[in-house]
Amino acid sequence: MKGKIQDENFYRNETAEESSVVWFELPCDKFEIYGVTPEENGILSRRMPLDIAYTVSGDVASMCGYGAGGRVLFSTDSAFVAVKAEYQHGGVPTVCNYCVCYGFDLYKSDKNGQESFVGACRPVNEFDHKNAEYKVDTNNMGEMTYYTLNMPVFSEVKKLWIGLEKGSQLGKGKDYRNHKPVVFYGSSITHGAAAGRPGNIYENFISQKYNLDYINLGFSGSARGEEAMARYISSLDMSVFVCDYDYNAPDAEHLRKTHFPFYEIIREKHPDIPYIMISRPNFSPYNDDNERRKVIFESFEKAKENDKNVYFIDGETLFDGEFKNSCTSDGVHPNDLGFYRMADKIGTVIAQVLAINL
Repeated sequence: MKGKIQDENFYRNETAEESSVVWFELPCDKFEIYGVTPEENGILSRRMPLDIAYTVSGDVASMCGYGAGGRVLFSTDSAFVAVKAEYQHGGVPTVCNYCVCYGFDLYKSDKNGQESFVGACRPVNEFDHKNAEYKVDTNNMGEMTYYTLNMPVFSEVKKLWIGLEKGSQLGKGKDYRNHKPVVFYGSSITHGAAAGRPGNIYENFISQKYNLDYINLGFSGSARGEEAMARYISSLDMSVFVCDYDYNAPDAEHLRKTHFPFYEIIREKHPDIPYIMISRPNFSPYNDDNERRKVIFESFEKAKENDKNVYFIDGETLFDGEFKNSCTSDGVHPNDLGFYRMADKIGTVIAQVLAINL
């Protein structure tokens, strides 16, 4: 007989006493939602319109409801924040855990908008992700505080309620530094696979540090630089575009056929925004990574001939530092250390192009 791990903290899932909580169903004008299109086709966490996703691929359509990068912003003096969620669909890839796939996590902001972790709302077993309820104590000493609630990375949130202490105040969320979001496009790495929880995907690290709004258009195994995706992204109103789909291109030749044309489509609608090109992070000299990087760098060099606002980040450098070989969970997907290292490098470039000085 298999023994149960005795540490009860592995299983604890604290819920709020109904007599002490007031529930708000989202979308609600008292809460601001970022990174997703609320109630698009009945899914609160959808990241792009379903009909457009189908023109890209069936795989993108199947994942566009996953809430990676979705955030709810508000302020309160409540002693706790409770969450109830109803999920439509989701999955737990072997490289992931329930916390990042179905969980939420809560952050508070300082006066500069920089965020720090408060607590996680995490399913504790495979049956706890259809209708789930969680509670996080805020320890805010009764002071009005800005909060960000991050949505699950690998599940569709159909309905969401946020609960606050009866008698507490509820106000608007913080203001992001950028009025137009940074848009990230790429593979499962961009999507956030193998992060420990939603707040630890690399885009969230960047957002937390620099107080930036963003949209995550990462699609695990399914970002291949399709023209339909480029057309959709070009329709978005954004401050910076980050192109990070190297890992999902089948080979270097596919990159050669799609990478610069992708850039040209974005530039048709956005001639002036910073455009950042990134090569894959787990670089190896023993496969075609050299050739892939060469293709992306050639795109950068060609673009740079007439474009002063295009940038290249060498993926081989993204994990640099002590324990470089410990930055992935499986040799491919970054763990929290890997995502932090990526955020440090990519975030520094974004801060430079947006002239952010902390």
